[in-house]
Amino acid sequence: MRNDDWLTVLQEEVDKPGKSQNKVAKELGISPSKLSQTLRGVYPGSTEDIRLKVEGKYMSRTVACPVKGEIPIDECSENQQRPFSSANRERVRLYKACRSGCPYSSLDATAKGKPIEVRTTTDEVYRLDDQLAYLRRTAKGDSLRLNELLEAELSKLATRYNQLLWSKKYSRSEQ
Repeated sequence: MRNDDWLTVLQEEVDKPGKSQNKVAKELGISPSKLSQTLRGVYPGSTEDIRLKVEGKYMSRTVACPVKGEIPIDECSENQQRPFSSANRERVRLYKACRSGCPYSSLDATAKGKPIEVRTTTDEVYRLDDQLAYLRRTAKGDSLRLNELLEAELSKLATRYNQLLWSKKYSRSEQ
């Protein structure tokens, strides 16, 4: 992907009927002036945050998060910027994962713990027995925790299944 592809996609989004720079800026969560300056190539600061938002929202670029599974790249970036909060377990796990060697994190590895391995190949066979054993070990006998882990696993599988259906549908329509 060329560096300016996201700018082309952004301009095309602004040019769509019923859209405007204000509407697109609101969708991306940035100011209209920042969007305007970025499109004109005169924004004095970094446009990395806009690039990630455009790639996640309009270009469907995803990453394999070790905690949440397949997520848009802009959501990954947002998770990295969140401060620590013990409000829920997922936030704690995300905070640790983003700081302990996740290959998609732009943060320095500061959390103690083993580096997290992220499988990037999708050609692997899903081994149900192995995954269930792993989830049971992780739950350590806590049935509520096991339910949470199973729900998260089901969500990941549903996401992957839907992606496969979409890719199959669109590969047929392109031929």
